[in-house]
Amino acid sequence: MISIVEHFRLHRTFLLVIGIWPYNQSKFVELQFSLFFAVPHSFIIFQLTSFITSECTVDLIIKILSTIFFFLICEVHHTSFWINAYTVKCFVERLQHVCNDIKDENEIAIIEKYGNSAEYITIILTLFAVCCVIIITVLPFLPWILGTFLLANESRPFHNMLIVTEYFVDKEKHFYLIILHTYASIYIGVTAMVGGGMMLASYLKHICGLFSIASYRMEQTIMLNSHEKANGRNEMEMNKKLRHAVDVHRTAIELSEFFMSNFNGTYICLIVIAVICLCLNLYEVFQTTLLRGNVEEILLHLIFASAIVLYTFVANYTGEEIMHHYNDMFSMAYSVQWYTAPIRIQRLILFLLQRSCKVYRLKIAGIFITSLEGFASLSTASLSYFTVIYSTRE
Repeated sequence: MISIVEHFRLHRTFLLVIGIWPYNQSKFVELQFSLFFAVPHSFIIFQLTSFITSECTVDLIIKILSTIFFFLICEVHHTSFWINAYTVKCFVERLQHVCNDIKDENEIAIIEKYGNSAEYITIILTLFAVCCVIIITVLPFLPWILGTFLLANESRPFHNMLIVTEYFVDKEKHFYLIILHTYASIYIGVTAMVGGGMMLASYLKHICGLFSIASYRMEQTIMLNSHEKANGRNEMEMNKKLRHAVDVHRTAIELSEFFMSNFNGTYICLIVIAVICLCLNLYEVFQTTLLRGNVEEILLHLIFASAIVLYTFVANYTGEEIMHHYNDMFSMAYSVQWYTAPIRIQRLILFLLQRSCKVYRLKIAGIFITSLEGFASLSTASLSYFTVIYSTRE
């Protein structure tokens, strides 16, 4: 028997840490979520308060907003999962219900393959996130570390605050409390971003597995026709297998539509914020490289920009996979010798071939299509806005 929860064990760990795993909603977890919700949101507020005490130049505004928008992406995931806790639970339970009806060993192997694939991708992205977090953790102390180990004669500051904040206290005296707040916000935000984002991507991976099972059942239907003589019993068996293929294909479509209907608003917000965030961080990378030459700032904004690019690529590539897997069953019907099947089966297959003329894609708000083309559009939009801002600043 397939245990879908086991396929989400790594995601479960991430979401449990920040209190948004839907199967564990006790009073303690609610308190845990409230704490982890307040920390990064307060950090965003303390970044905004910098506008009160500092001279609001365009460069300062871009510098502050470039980090704020990154934390907003993380917090959209965090908040969205808390609001849609019951929906996420329904995702897992509906997938489990569908998988309970799968008895064929080859079909079970297909689901297991896609579950393992989703887990491997999550592990790779987790390692990337851990490396990025370690680098960001070290960055404030990098000048002091370099001065100590390279035995440089010039005096270097012990700390270097890269993210502009204003706590209305003495920053030198309360440095460790400020850096603790910064690190806690980063760790919570990255955990929500990786755990929540990969949870949804893994769910879509399992839907790809259901589409693959539909293609497998279509193939088995035609193989039954080619290996056995045409008779009434054979036709009934083919009709049954074809019906099962269509059922699982329709179920996969329903699950993907259920996903989009509940997370439409989330992804609309993420698209807008991601484009702005990538644009601003690219500007900061180039501006710091050409004018300030601060290696720590360059690395910080380069990490933020790389994370956004990787996130949007994974999300859009998953949508591309859904589109291709949807068409696999129809491609199978085209490629096999369907014309050798009994007349009644041929008519059913022809209905399927007509359905394949309608392209299926995951659409956000009926406008944006999640695909590699969509990823290219987002990247182009960010680069265009970056070029406009950079040219005006010149």
